[in-house]
Amino acid sequence: MKQDVSPAQLRRVFGENLTRLSERATSVSQLCRDLGINRTQFNRYLKAEAFPRPDILYRICQYFDVDARILLEPLDGIKSQTQKGSAVRELSGFLGGLSAGLISPAALPDGPYLHYRVSYFDEGALSCHLFTLKRDEVGVMQISGFISRVASERVGFGKTMPMRRYRGIVFRQMLGFSFISAMDRVPLMNLGGFEPNYLGNPRFLFGSAISTQDVRAPSPLLLERLEPSLAMMIRRRHDIGIHPRGNYPALVRGYFDKHAPMR
Repeated sequence: MKQDVSPAQLRRVFGENLTRLSERATSVSQLCRDLGINRTQFNRYLKAEAFPRPDILYRICQYFDVDARILLEPLDGIKSQTQKGSAVRELSGFLGGLSAGLISPAALPDGPYLHYRVSYFDEGALSCHLFTLKRDEVGVMQISGFISRVASERVGFGKTMPMRRYRGIVFRQMLGFSFISAMDRVPLMNLGGFEPNYLGNPRFLFGSAISTQDVRAPSPLLLERLEPSLAMMIRRRHDIGIHPRGNYPALVRGYFDKHAPMR
């Protein structure tokens, strides 16, 4: 259980943020006049002795081009999240007509999926991990997932969730979909594409991807859409990880035997 944060600790976060933001000003007195804040009261904010009223907080946020998260979150964390969000919006805008907003729920439903590929460590094994597809508030199809613990440890990323997490975006193509994804804390990206209805089965999507870890040739991939229920997650949890090809269903095994046969 996380420890409760005291009001004094919360005020300290805001005070430290305001101190850093104020460093941009050439004169603190002029800054206080611009914000319409009494200098004494401003010093109380800096010393973590008080929180601003909502109207004053609004003026501070407008002046420094930040949002109300400066009350509770360190400034560096806010900037990092904002930069990532801006990068996603910039990429989505750059790709224009490929925008994920054009993908209908019927064509590619939100929910959990399994991602299969040949293991980097053993061509006789498949690597499987879980990810989710979910549209954001403007309709962009977002990818969020974690590589399996065993795969992460083998490549030296460790087993903690922040080190294993990756995110990305899906875009509409003339035939099927394309995607780009990247690890949160490791300079590793994947780019690829996939089409629906492998062998006429609407639960499976097939395609290929290339990783910046190995750019020599695309690798086949297979996606399986799961029922979004706790019972399904529990039942399929043993598929996640790295296992011999023979451990997987015939449809999955057959796809990789055809497109990535063992030498």
